Amino acid sequence: MRSTFVLAVSLTALLWSGEATGQDHHTNIQHSTEASADTVKVTTVKELFTKGEVEGHVRNYFMATWNHRSLSDNYANAIGAEIAYKTATFHGFRMGFAGLFTYNLFSSNINERDPISEKHPKLELELFDIEDPENKADLDRLDELYLEYSSDWLKAKAGRFSFTSPLMNPQDTRMKPYSFQGIQVQVPLQQKGILTLAWFDHFSPRSTVEWFKAGEAIGIFSLGIDANGDPSGYPHHTQTRGVAVAGLQFKQSTRLSTDFWNYWIENVSNNSYGHAVLEVAPRVKVGVEGLYQFRVGNGGNPETKLAYFPDQQQWLAGGMLAYEPVNWHLSLNYLHTAGEGRFLFPREWGREQFFATLSRGRMEGTGKSDMVVAKVRKQWSGRFSSEAAVAKAWLPGAQDYRYNKYGATSYLGWVADLNYKPANPVLNGLSFRLLYIGRVSPGSDMPLKDMYYNTNFHNINFVTQLTF
Repeated sequence: MRSTFVLAVSLTALLWSGEATGQDHHTNIQHSTEASADTVKVTTVKELFTKGEVEGHVRNYFMATWNHRSLSDNYANAIGAEIAYKTATFHGFRMGFAGLFTYNLFSSNINERDPISEKHPKLELELFDIEDPENKADLDRLDELYLEYSSDWLKAKAGRFSFTSPLMNPQDTRMKPYSFQGIQVQVPLQQKGILTLAWFDHFSPRSTVEWFKAGEAIGIFSLGIDANGDPSGYPHHTQTRGVAVAGLQFKQSTRLSTDFWNYWIENVSNNSYGHAVLEVAPRVKVGVEGLYQFRVGNGGNPETKLAYFPDQQQWLAGGMLAYEPVNWHLSLNYLHTAGEGRFLFPREWGREQFFATLSRGRMEGTGKSDMVVAKVRKQWSGRFSSEAAVAKAWLPGAQDYRYNKYGATSYLGWVADLNYKPANPVLNGLSFRLLYIGRVSPGSDMPLKDMYYNTNFHNINFVTQLTF
């Protein structure tokens, strides 16, 4: 009942605001909407909805993790669905909304802490609600509710919706994606690129069911420790109105593409990221990337112990060398985080997408570290693909608090990822994914309790999805 009421009220509010917004946009860009006809002719309010589009998916997700020695092993099976609807387009405007729900079909005792580490099962719990481990059924969320406008030279969207960029993205690989509330404007640049401008002030992180203000969202995930080795004090104390995002994506030629993004988190930090990929020879590509961040305002709070971002300037750099014959991708990837501090960006807003990024692996929270990843990907057919990767990460010691926020340790990791869609027409829309992640730290002196979902584990995922 709660979700139905919220959806009804929000939809009503959006219809009223959409009417006013539509009048303003129509005044400013009237020449564009008159020049481009809508794909579906709408003559009545009823047809605005009856000629709309419905899409979504039903997903079943089984996950199991084997931890080191006497640390507890866990499993969980989540099942759920997302239903999305878009109205027909009227003079460039349309409205959309999406809702999803999840159920814990069966699982181990993920609401109980491991007796040795005194922590909850991290990965299995992320299928449901990390804020309430006891919650197994009330896992619904209004994921999207927006008004958008589209023409040949402008695309704009306001409300709650999905957003994709290198540091902020949906990452829809569990049961719930990262979702954002705000406004986004995109302007095509002479068929060679696109300019993106956005502002977000509310967030619904993956593995949660609520929406939070920008400052409230920071600190919902793992807190880690501060540079002095004390528990981080910024959760519930970060003061920020939101984040402004600017992106410039160019494809200068068939051989060169570049991306530049800037994330200005009001009163917290500024983060500039860029990467370029160049085809230096037939089927051979070279990529470079870099990120630079510095403090803005007081880092989130005037009290040093409560600030999210310390008084630091940090940077990272990465590279890629790839060979891509037909249907293959083979690459060697590298990432270095400098020793000026830690690379910090809210985990609740997405997952960094660097050349060396792997499933279940982040470099956020570290400094003075290096990572090398070898990737092999093969598209066997339009229905079957596989990917394998091996990674080696050199991280500061777990007690080196200045450069190690989450107590991570150096490791050797690997990933195997298989994706298959049945060829039988009767099974159209059905897909399967098998994902396996392993990580070991030979010779590590890390205490057993700190290894829990940190290293020396094996994680398997089997996802069945029907998309419609």
